[in-house]
Amino acid sequence: MISTGLGNVTLLNWATNDRFDQWGESLTPRTITHDQRTGEAPETVAVIIPTLNEERSIGKVIDGVPVADLLQNGFETAVYVIDGQSTDNTREIAVEKGAQLILEERQGKGQAIQTAFKSITADYAIMVDGDDTYPIEMATEMTRLLQTHDVVIGSRLKGTIEPGAMTRLNVVGNTLLSLLARALFGVHISDVCTGFWGYRSDAVRRMELAARGFEIEADMFAECVRKDLRIAEIPITYRARVDQPKLSSLRDGVKIGLFLCKRRLRRAVAP
Repeated sequence: MISTGLGNVTLLNWATNDRFDQWGESLTPRTITHDQRTGEAPETVAVIIPTLNEERSIGKVIDGVPVADLLQNGFETAVYVIDGQSTDNTREIAVEKGAQLILEERQGKGQAIQTAFKSITADYAIMVDGDDTYPIEMATEMTRLLQTHDVVIGSRLKGTIEPGAMTRLNVVGNTLLSLLARALFGVHISDVCTGFWGYRSDAVRRMELAARGFEIEADMFAECVRKDLRIAEIPITYRARVDQPKLSSLRDGVKIGLFLCKRRLRRAVAP
């Protein structure tokens, strides 16, 4: 662990060989005490937020995590921000709001999620984008569904899309990519590109992810199918961003579609 002078910040140094040994205690959700009423320790939830220059929204996302509601339902919660080289005040705001901060030196949302999955230990993991477009307040409902499913996604296309949250091209593109995913893998999913996912810990451990960028959601879906994980969906309200989106609708949509095809081909030729 390398101190960066930002308080509870951990810098993952990918140049060293002993990086895995150094994660351990400091990245594990805070110490859990037994519930005095039941004598049992509550289960743990890790909220994972990948970020890149999200100073205008990250505070709202962290504040929106329903920590008290989750605790009332028997879940101890810790929030982790996986930051990919932000140049604004995202890191400082995350620390001020009480999140654990992991600095990801490699570029790409996929890299951030892979780092989180390898370094954070909890009974359940909730992944949500840091742009405040997804209703993180639904984390309790998502965690309840994880009692009977391995994976839960928040579906924008089954729910409500607020005015300005998506262009017509975005809606059509996301619908087509979800149809492609269903056709290729034979498993229903209504919103393969959603940035709101929940996992049981054993599902996280079984994931073998390879995507480095915005193809990460397609990669996660392909892994769910490959590992025969049970997927549930909940309709959500998708909110408008406060700043410009980082995805290029056409270019990134094509990349995600090609990635799905490659994953399906790899599955077909696997022994």
